[in-house]
Amino acid sequence: MSDLTGRVLWLEREVARLSRRIGSPFALARTTNAPDDSGAVQTVQAQLDPLSTRDGIPVMYHYGFGSVPPIGTDLHIAYLDGDRSKGIVIASGNQAARLSGKSPGDAWMAGHDFSIVINAGGINITGNVTHNGNYTLDGTMAITGALTATQGITAGAGGADQVTLQKHVHVSNGVTPTPGT
Repeated sequence: MSDLTGRVLWLEREVARLSRRIGSPFALARTTNAPDDSGAVQTVQAQLDPLSTRDGIPVMYHYGFGSVPPIGTDLHIAYLDGDRSKGIVIASGNQAARLSGKSPGDAWMAGHDFSIVINAGGINITGNVTHNGNYTLDGTMAITGALTATQGITAGAGGADQVTLQKHVHVSNGVTPTPGT
């Protein structure tokens, strides 16, 4: 084989290799294992097709939002410069957990039987809520169910007419209790 023939064959192999690497800039895939959320960037293992699985693909989220997608989550992968070795997950969705039946303009966050839905009627939270810190409500509150407090509950407009529910007692003679007691 001549030197020129060898160079042409080498060039053809390189063009074929680059053609395989630089394919579509996007791909659809599905997670096959739980994500690795231990590092600075979350990574996933994704099955691109029945014969191709990639590990360690970084997942990108908007600042302030994130998730740990369950196994079987659909992924949209973008390839930097079309290079299949430089993939990043830019979107994910889980068909089994997706909320449905919403109206145009609705927005939500959901996971593990919990959801926050923002719609024309306001904000609807489904599931248990734990809040640490102070909470200020300006408006009317309606409670269906029990109200439990582990600290004192104070009623009144402040000042001398304030009444604590733990210490407030009505005397049997009909005398109005003293404010502040």
